[in-house]
Amino acid sequence: MTNNSPGSEFGLKRHDGLDEAQRAASLDAAASGARVFPCTVFQQGGRTMIATSFPYQFLARQVVADSAAKGGDPGNATNRPLLTDHVKTINNYVKSNAADYILPPLTLNARELPALHVPRGNFKSVMGFMVIGDETRFQVTDGQHRLVAIKGTGSGRSAIVGLVDDAEQRFDGDSMAVVIVVEPDIKRVHQDFADAAQTKQIPASLLAVYNTREPLNAVLTDIVEKSTLLNGRVDRTSKTLPKMSQSVFLLNQVRQFVKEFLFADYALAETTVAKQSQLLIGARAQQDEFVTDTLALLDVLTENMDPWTAIADLPKSGGPATKVPDYRQKYVNMTATGLVVIARVAYEIRKNPNAEWRKEQYKRLAVEIDWRRDADIWKGTIVSREGKISTNRAPVKLAAEKAKKQLGLPSSEDGLTTKTRADISE
Repeated sequence: MTNNSPGSEFGLKRHDGLDEAQRAASLDAAASGARVFPCTVFQQGGRTMIATSFPYQFLARQVVADSAAKGGDPGNATNRPLLTDHVKTINNYVKSNAADYILPPLTLNARELPALHVPRGNFKSVMGFMVIGDETRFQVTDGQHRLVAIKGTGSGRSAIVGLVDDAEQRFDGDSMAVVIVVEPDIKRVHQDFADAAQTKQIPASLLAVYNTREPLNAVLTDIVEKSTLLNGRVDRTSKTLPKMSQSVFLLNQVRQFVKEFLFADYALAETTVAKQSQLLIGARAQQDEFVTDTLALLDVLTENMDPWTAIADLPKSGGPATKVPDYRQKYVNMTATGLVVIARVAYEIRKNPNAEWRKEQYKRLAVEIDWRRDADIWKGTIVSREGKISTNRAPVKLAAEKAKKQLGLPSSEDGLTTKTRADISE
């Protein structure tokens, strides 16, 4: 058993029962002016780990971020260089959602085992009490940007006011979960940081499901669930749609459609989406109105447009639903690019305040435009000679303009260039 394991007596005292351990910890704290924190002591990977929570004020005072200097040697510091933009993002997120936010736990490093009082017994995991004096300092291994968002950084106009110093909102009662790793070797601490970073980015479709704090995602959920075509036929978890999938679209593809219908730009940067969606559909009444308008469009298309009409009559899984992959190979409106073209034309139609006129134009969009891949209207725009669908913004614009011209709708200018490529999820 290693020197810093729960079986070692270094920094750890065993007692006959949890009550006795608590009394001993309280006496130690009273004698030294320290604080007692209930905790769980356990082993992971042959080392001692301590799990507890620290108030923000305690974190700001007794947890240290040792950030490497930009251009310097990161091997001599505990943490990577600090990214102030990342700190600001976290800081703003918490302040903007003070009554409804979450920050993941910090991973901290202790060079030696803190004073711990635990019940006697041969347990791999045990409840106990940790005594921490004012002189004790922990290093942050993973989560330095969360820590600095709490503490604050900089000075003057560029300063980021920490959560503990925010004058308008009080975070005094908030705490954060921490896992303390007892590890004296800085190389192993660096490895811990690298190991903690072994995460996989959330696919855009899953992010659209989970991040309903974003108004666009909030309306997206309602649109999918209330649409006759989309309900039960949208893949909400995958990053790409398998060739033989019986789903009609990825959720992120539908999200691009919604972005185009709302902003006239499916490739709008996410930072801009957050700002613009707050302006256009930030209020619940605005969201309800937009969902109603979008469903009105989708319902008309589903009732009148091939192959959506046929798909709506199919079961959502099973043998007959295998027709969906066949339709995907034959029709432009079964692709993400086709969805964007539809939304761009519909955006122009939606400008008219007359609901009956809009409904008639949506019907014309469904029946007067030939949505087959081999239709002449798409040649030279979004469909190549080989029959492949383009994801470039310029061809999408040209295809939408041709559709609008055929329907007698006014054209629009958005300054797109042939050099710009957008991220349409095919």
